[in-house]
Amino acid sequence: MNKDPFGSIDVAPVQGHSPRMLRVNGELVSPDLIEESFSRIKAAAEQRLQTSCCEMDPEFRAEAEQEVTDSILIAQEAEKLYPTIPEEELKVELKRMIDLYREHGASWEMLEQQRDHLRNEISATLRMEKLIDKVIGGDDVVTNEQAEQYYHEHQDDYTSPAESSCLHLVKSLREEASLIEQEETYQKMVKLREQALDGADFEELAHRETEKPHDEIDLGWFSMEQVTNPFETVLFSLREGEISPVIIYQNAFHLIKVTGCKAPYTQPLDEIREEIEKRALSERKRAALQVLANELRQDAKIERVESPEGE
Repeated sequence: MNKDPFGSIDVAPVQGHSPRMLRVNGELVSPDLIEESFSRIKAAAEQRLQTSCCEMDPEFRAEAEQEVTDSILIAQEAEKLYPTIPEEELKVELKRMIDLYREHGASWEMLEQQRDHLRNEISATLRMEKLIDKVIGGDDVVTNEQAEQYYHEHQDDYTSPAESSCLHLVKSLREEASLIEQEETYQKMVKLREQALDGADFEELAHRETEKPHDEIDLGWFSMEQVTNPFETVLFSLREGEISPVIIYQNAFHLIKVTGCKAPYTQPLDEIREEIEKRALSERKRAALQVLANELRQDAKIERVESPEGE
């Protein structure tokens, strides 16, 4: 079943019962489905925001319930409209799936044991395909104009950020370092920078003076996806070959020399046209299913009930 949010749901607790499980048109919803959806939604939000979002757990859980509920409504509608899949269609897809499993080493014995399960899976997939074809009216062609529009609207998805590589020299400060010690360390770094600016080999200076392991002198490439600290702020402001001023960061003084720069790169449409067309068509299908789910929800019976004994 597709699991996409299609709008809000209004679910009232059953009088006198604890709100423990959802029931959609008489079908109990597995808590595992909601938990899986909740974990994915939360992880995506935390990755996007680069922070923990525990205070938003109630919102994420409500979104997960909505997502799973709408998926069930759509699956129920597909089964209602297409209760029986023609045997010939089933045979073609079953053979294709068996051949695929055989290519990956599955035994005939295992496949025979799973035959009924495979048939059910294929039936559900074919029902969904027929439903999608119905809701989009057979419009499964993406024109050049539509592909170009999608490409321009989602160009960031196909753009690699700027990158820089650098060599690194660092001197740490003791947490209890006095102001005099701090000033002395800072002046040492200033002199090392002057030597590098006067032509001294930066890598040799780093091997001689750095207070980190030597395999941490060449830091490799950094991607400018999200600048989050003074080190990266300075790094991405320099050109190839330039040496930074002394940077104060995380109780240490740093010097860096930029060894390479890569400008942002956007993949040309012609190189990714097939992918663009697939994504544009997929979004069209999602939008159509969203409309259908909204309609189905109007007449759906969605309740909260106590979980059956043993659940």
